[in-house]
Amino acid sequence: MRPSILLLATLIAAGCAARIPNARTAEVRIAGNAATEAAIENAAFVKGEATADWHADNQQATITFDSTRTTVDAVLRRIAEAGYDNERYLAPDAAYAALPEAAHYPRSLQQATVAMAEMHDHTMHAEADQTPAIQADADPLAPVFTAYFNLKDALVAGDTQQAMKSASALDGALHNVEITTLPEALQAAFKKASTDLMPALHPFTATKDLAKQRDLFAQLTAPMAELAKVAPQPTPIYLDHCPMYNGGADWLSRDKAIKNPYYGSSMLTCGSVKETIGK
Repeated sequence: MRPSILLLATLIAAGCAARIPNARTAEVRIAGNAATEAAIENAAFVKGEATADWHADNQQATITFDSTRTTVDAVLRRIAEAGYDNERYLAPDAAYAALPEAAHYPRSLQQATVAMAEMHDHTMHAEADQTPAIQADADPLAPVFTAYFNLKDALVAGDTQQAMKSASALDGALHNVEITTLPEALQAAFKKASTDLMPALHPFTATKDLAKQRDLFAQLTAPMAELAKVAPQPTPIYLDHCPMYNGGADWLSRDKAIKNPYYGSSMLTCGSVKETIGK
């Protein structure tokens, strides 16, 4: 049975690669553990654009991507923003902290990067495949968007405990942004978004009621969408719309595939892409 299973997996992987036009592949190192395979591959996946096949035994992944639409660098940054250190980018601390407990892995890449930076006096001018990983939250707003997407994913899964944790991470990320590090044109937009988010975010961190969490989440999306439209984005963000929830509600996603946070598994694919931001 094992050879047949292996053959089936190979055929499935080949089929996925075949659906990506102008396909190129790259072998990269991504940190994780046995519980993180699906999450890492999901973070890399954009339909018709990029896939990843990650192996826990050697921490290696094969990235397959459409070279006319994206780059390995963009895929690895997306993976880092989801909480997983890799050879080019380290996950923001807030993104790693927001992972489920079972997904926490030894951050050996982070430790190696710090040591190398000290040895080389913070020199970061080598070629990309020789350059130590850089912190993915070099963008001051990266932890804010990472926390929001983790919150969305928790609601898709119906995980109220993780949703509370991600809401707290979002609250903390907003307060940790040093506004003077933002471009002047972005500062006013960030102030407005923070002010608009707090009335829904504060009660979110104190409720385990899934229906209440989803209602509060619906109020977070408009301010986050406005912020996304003025903040540079490394990859496209999709503004999705569910016509059924409370007469219509939106959410943001890094993935083009619909995964509805308002209904979860009961109506996972209910909705459509309303707008693409940053493309």
